[in-house]
Amino acid sequence: MSNHAIGHAMSYLGEDIIALYEAGKISKEAFRSIILSYTNVACDYDGNAYEATESVEEAGYCGLCLTKHENLSDGYDIVEEIKNGGYGDVGRIYERELFRDFMESAVHYRFCPECKAKIISNYLKKKNLS
Repeated sequence: MSNHAIGHAMSYLGEDIIALYEAGKISKEAFRSIILSYTNVACDYDGNAYEATESVEEAGYCGLCLTKHENLSDGYDIVEEIKNGGYGDVGRIYERELFRDFMESAVHYRFCPECKAKIISNYLKKKNLS
């Protein structure tokens, strides 16, 4: 059973971290490091990563490049786009395989158009489909 309270508590912490980042008081690297750290804390206490990063997602920050965008694509949308993108039979796509090269640096799985394109291109190259 998940501990939803810890994930939501970490998300509130995220709001303060966002304010520090937007005020220029911490760097993008520090922003990423702190988010990843508090997400790990939430997960270590049976919380959910997606709950811990809700504030970052809702503020519109891409999970990979951490720039603010109006349109973020969900990771599931990326899977569907690859399946329906005219690349031939891509077979079953596992999220872990799709995001493997980005898992350590992604703070969540909603991405800006540029990072989404990078993820798709990387996956297609590995599958020899591009």
